[in-house]
Amino acid sequence: MSNIELLAIGKMVNSSEAMFDRRRRILREARKMISRGGLDEFNMRDLGARADVSTRTIYNAFGSKEMVVALAIHAYFETFVSHLQFSEDPTTFTGALTRQVTSTLRDVDIPHYMKALVALYFSPTVHPDIRNVLLDLASRSWLPWLRGLQVLRQIGRGVDISDLIIDLSNFQYAKLHEWCLGGLDDESFVRKSLSGILLLLIGATRGHARAHATEAFDQLQSDTEFRRQLLANARDRITAMEATTDTQKAKAPEKRPLRAKPGI
Repeated sequence: MSNIELLAIGKMVNSSEAMFDRRRRILREARKMISRGGLDEFNMRDLGARADVSTRTIYNAFGSKEMVVALAIHAYFETFVSHLQFSEDPTTFTGALTRQVTSTLRDVDIPHYMKALVALYFSPTVHPDIRNVLLDLASRSWLPWLRGLQVLRQIGRGVDISDLIIDLSNFQYAKLHEWCLGGLDDESFVRKSLSGILLLLIGATRGHARAHATEAFDQLQSDTEFRRQLLANARDRITAMEATTDTQKAKAPEKRPLRAKPGI
């Protein structure tokens, strides 16, 4: 269980199964609201009405609107990642790159989620555990590979992986912000995000690792077929993932929500 999940259930140690059921229902409805309208139209009163609970129940369970949003987004992305199928080893450069490409390509499919992520990431009052979750979402594609490079001593001299993770995260959310504002079209967003990530990695690595990152950067700029195949493979993974989750939803028995008592 992640830090953010532990933080959210900290007040619920002695809660009943009915309370946990309401919590799951609240997050499910929050995900739907964010997907359809982002944070601009998201408010706790509407969420309570949709989840059939009082606003006080939501605050008792999660503590803040920010925590509800962060947990809803976290749950969405954990579901997304868990259903993706990769043949490449995540500790290899190719494995890391394919995961990053798939994640970046998925971003353009869910603009409301991305706007919510950007709003949280650049909030000056965001809880540290929420920020750590956002850092994880932006860097998890590269962590296994980077940790392996430490053992192989292919991280550049003076480079701290913790700082590098923050730099990778800052760059990605900055590009997301630019895209959300309309400064980049979808194709430019994907290409420039991947190019910038690779440039950061080129500067932070050495040896074979740097050679791999440099080659991928060069191919991304000049090799149309390489770029087309990279994105096509990522799109195929996303399509397969969506088909799997749709099938699971169709097979899942429908649960009738528990009615909350007034004020609970």
